[in-house]
Amino acid sequence: MQSIKGIVRNGVIYPIQPISYPDNYPVIITFLESEKQEQLVDISSEEYETGWDTLELALNENAVDTGIRDLAHQHDHYLYGKQKQDE
Repeated sequence: MQSIKGIVRNGVIYPIQPISYPDNYPVIITFLESEKQEQLVDISSEEYETGWDTLELALNENAVDTGIRDLAHQHDHYLYGKQKQDE
């Protein structure tokens, strides 16, 4: 099951990210609660993708090689001194 974000305009639901499902593919639509609706930005799919590309570029440009191979998996150990988790 895949979740995608979208917006409603004039009673029609539009995804804000590209989808590759065929026409008439069955879906289940769940509406977010009103306070969560404010988090969605009214942008086109192209702008949405450009935003992700910009974020990925910024992450890659600012990446730091710490030499710690399990840093992501064991971040609690390195940040808080907790025991390492089993892999």
